[in-house]
Amino acid sequence: MLTPEVRAFAHAPDRYTRLSGDVERTADERVCVVQGTTWATVSGVRVEADAVQGLVDEVRTRVPRVKNTTWLIDPEARPSDLRERLLGLGLREPEDGHGVLHALACVEAPPPGARDVEVLRVETLHDYLTATDLMWDAFATSAERRERQRPHLRAEFEAAQRAGVPATFLGRLAGRPAGAGRSIYSDRGVFLIAGAVAEWARGRGVYRALVRARWDDAAARGTPALVVEALPGTSYPILKRVGFVDVCTIRRLEDPR
Repeated sequence: MLTPEVRAFAHAPDRYTRLSGDVERTADERVCVVQGTTWATVSGVRVEADAVQGLVDEVRTRVPRVKNTTWLIDPEARPSDLRERLLGLGLREPEDGHGVLHALACVEAPPPGARDVEVLRVETLHDYLTATDLMWDAFATSAERRERQRPHLRAEFEAAQRAGVPATFLGRLAGRPAGAGRSIYSDRGVFLIAGAVAEWARGRGVYRALVRARWDDAAARGTPALVVEALPGTSYPILKRVGFVDVCTIRRLEDPR
């Protein structure tokens, strides 16, 4: 049974997660804005209809134009027509085509992955770069976004090592890098992000092994709960099969400044 705290965590993970030193969060009762070196997310919007324009202007002032800015619209967002208002103010559907996410949660141990999949927490820059390249390939990240982020990877790794978040996990199959995923810790549980499997390794239990490894890590920390924002056609059906339950549906928009 999901507690109200876990449900709230799944609705708006960015409000509750720990941050590394290179990530900044600004949050109040109206909105939560989190930004890293090349990206920003805006979530938990709760404003009156006549305040939407001002909020968009505020976010655009706070977040540099060079960062990819994503707005996440959960079912409790206000006003109820927030998505339509944002589209009218110049936001657009995401370029990657992923305009819908399923917020899921899990509070019971998921089944293990395949026995021949080894999952370890990343502790070296070499493995961090390997995991990042694997994620980029799996998500078909554009060359432009890769080149924008690449100069920051060492600093991001070092900041994560100092803060302990995000934790990156690398899965190997027959000794070969096969999958990767990250965990962002919170007192309410762990937010799973960036779960990816190399094309050649799909269908062999790698994704399930990454989920179970991060569950074991969460349980060892004393926070046995996982939340995730899943893509409908890829991770969502896998996560449902291993015990995750639906919390809500979230819509994504991008600000193309």
